[in-house]
Amino acid sequence: MDKKGKIALTAALILAGVLLLSLAIAKPGARGAKACNDGQDNDGDSYIDYPNDPGCVNKNDNSELNPAIECDDGVDNDGDDDIDYNDGGCSGPTDDDETNCGDGVCEGGENHASCPADCPNYCNDSDGGFVIDVAGVVSGESGGVPYSYADYCHNSTSMWEYSCVGDQPSAGYPADCTYKYTSCYEGACI
Repeated sequence: MDKKGKIALTAALILAGVLLLSLAIAKPGARGAKACNDGQDNDGDSYIDYPNDPGCVNKNDNSELNPAIECDDGVDNDGDDDIDYNDGGCSGPTDDDETNCGDGVCEGGENHASCPADCPNYCNDSDGGFVIDVAGVVSGESGGVPYSYADYCHNSTSMWEYSCVGDQPSAGYPADCTYKYTSCYEGACI
């Protein structure tokens, strides 16, 4: 290596040493501070550190989020694109339900029974689905209009089976009773 190369290498090593030393002595407390003991609101819920932030178990906790509480877990639990403190369904970081009944969106754990304002459609199937050996009735409400459809025999060997598809009724499906049974009687294969 020539003289210029040795000088450049020496200068680079000195510069690297100075940078490492400055990083080691700069702000010694902040470098090792845990999220629950750093004086900052890391999760944006307006509470700072232990014991004030409900997501902090102790001062050594490295996250202000609490995965056991919907409004403090950092996740969009109700699928409305808003998370925790920014979700209209959260009254605060100890609220365990992000859903917001009355916002016009059927979301998360909402259903017709818990929030008819957001979830006006529902479907109930008395025989539990596509069950051809039990006569069932599919009933509910769609767009504010009630409905009821009963399984029925199309002829002596086939039937028409209704079921729910999510919160809506199916259009109904034909079923051949002779595949596993012998005939159709009063809306069921027997």
